[in-house]
Amino acid sequence: MTPKQRSIIESLKELVAEAPTCKVTRNRYGYEVDGERFRRVTTMLGGIPKPALVGWGIKSVAEYAIEHLDQWKDLPKKDALKLLKGSPYSKRDDAGDRGTAVHNALEGAVLGKPLPEGLTEEEHAFASNAIAFLDKRNSKILASEMIVFNRSQGYCGTLDLWDIDADGTPWILDYKTSTGVYPDHAVQQVAYQRAEFAIVQMKEMPGKGKTEAWEGKVIPWSQEYCQRLGIVHVGADHATLHEVADPDRLWSVFRAACHIKDWQLATDSFAGKTPREQTYLEPITLEKGDDSE
Repeated sequence: MTPKQRSIIESLKELVAEAPTCKVTRNRYGYEVDGERFRRVTTMLGGIPKPALVGWGIKSVAEYAIEHLDQWKDLPKKDALKLLKGSPYSKRDDAGDRGTAVHNALEGAVLGKPLPEGLTEEEHAFASNAIAFLDKRNSKILASEMIVFNRSQGYCGTLDLWDIDADGTPWILDYKTSTGVYPDHAVQQVAYQRAEFAIVQMKEMPGKGKTEAWEGKVIPWSQEYCQRLGIVHVGADHATLHEVADPDRLWSVFRAACHIKDWQLATDSFAGKTPREQTYLEPITLEKGDDSE
């Protein structure tokens, strides 16, 4: 361990020793830290337009229709449409399985455990490359799957890996198994970097239904503890580090995305809301034949 690594770790130990305990839960709606609600970082990233997804969805449906003609051509129209419309989501779920395999492998590696059993050949290749990258990096791992939150901006998220490299510089890394590395991946990392608090020494607790729960200690979070940010793009034959450039600019992008997403959520018709009540004043209807003079 280098002197710089040791200095950062010692300062963190002092923070943890004095840190208060908290309880945190997570479900598809967001996080709660000691009962205080926060939206997910990934939810707020929905405020960034993603026009490429439209093209991807159209292409996915077209490819599925051609490749699986026998599965839908004789179905009733309603059933055929349901099958074809759902085809992009099956591809997304397959990619999610790869991502889950890699994250589980990394979390196990931090604890000195071997690769999980039951992986498919593809998942094993992805996970092995992720672990190999971590071994070659030769860093001091501080935490994996760590929750951070920002009370001022109202968001919370879980970062993949927090470590200190051989030069003594602290990083946060996110592992992606998607087809490519996209701009919003970098924005997500900056949101984690600009959090105000981190929850460390997390212990899993019983949760209700699909809600996950932990107990941990809350420490102040600072850019001093995550000076560099990176996306590790993992494939079947590689693991490539992409360092994030210009975090200050991306922080502005994230805050703008938060404003847009807040507006989208406020004007959503879900759960009985009336969108126009959030955007317009009381409407005035001019009836045909009405003579205002």
